[in-house]
Amino acid sequence: MVVTCSGDGLAHEVFNGLGKRRDAKKALAKIAVTHVPCGSGNAMSCNLCGTDSPSLATLAIIKGIPTPLDLISITQGETRTLSFLSQSVGIVAESDLATENLRWMGAMRFNYGFLVRLYGKKVYPCDIAVKVAIEDKPSIKEHYRREMNNHEPASERRGYKNLLDDDASASSGYDDGLPALRYGTVNDKLPDGWELVPYDRLGNFYCGNMAYMASDANFFSPALPNDGYMDLVCINGDISRLEAINMMLSVEKNKLFEMPGVWYRKILGYRIIPKDQPDGYISIDGERIPFQPFQAEVHKGLGTVLTKSGHMYEAPGPL
Repeated sequence: MVVTCSGDGLAHEVFNGLGKRRDAKKALAKIAVTHVPCGSGNAMSCNLCGTDSPSLATLAIIKGIPTPLDLISITQGETRTLSFLSQSVGIVAESDLATENLRWMGAMRFNYGFLVRLYGKKVYPCDIAVKVAIEDKPSIKEHYRREMNNHEPASERRGYKNLLDDDASASSGYDDGLPALRYGTVNDKLPDGWELVPYDRLGNFYCGNMAYMASDANFFSPALPNDGYMDLVCINGDISRLEAINMMLSVEKNKLFEMPGVWYRKILGYRIIPKDQPDGYISIDGERIPFQPFQAEVHKGLGTVLTKSGHMYEAPGPL
């Protein structure tokens, strides 16, 4: 394993370092990336270990079960990056990246950044195309419950041991060790069946691969480590301030998923094109990337982590 003693950013770097190897598929399957929480958000540890305590996380890592983790390819310009946690455009990205100077506040800086932008009712116009897999909340709940009741470790379902023993499979059919992109890159023609839709009132575009985004923010309660989907939340920016505050408070109470103004989908990929503003913030796993169009697609079980259950996050699911 690789043990990162850090915030979530160092884990992002480790996944991308492994992804640059010629044998990336084998390396990402064989080497578990783990997290002893030493940062502001510590989302990875909260999801995998159920704690943001360094000592308790260390114990959970020692006892952890190898678990496949979906990873997401982000293409922007000529660059391909792996994401393990989240991608955001809008108020969440700004609340994180525009408050770097307030790290002394700890996790409270995210709330402060959110409230400042909420008061101004900021919107972030974008054109968005999404490949939807599960589009209604009852079906998403049922999908989550099926996995919760499946107690076979996900590593056994992936054929984890066989994969590690099969050196030939690590490079066969792979470009630079990573899976080929099913939907191409952001520079390619829009994939068949995708349609760019203008969202001129977008307040928050938030795509997650884990449930907790911070110790008190179970933002994507139906998220699963290895279901082959990304979880997408979109919220308009011109909703009332009271409604927006209620949404923020609902995250801590695990009620965001049920809020009527929250557009929640399980998806396979998306393309997003910011417009009408020269610069802004795009966050990939909490790291800033250029304010330019990008495209994302998910790779089922490409990475490996250690979890308590072998197939679930340590977060309460949707109510």
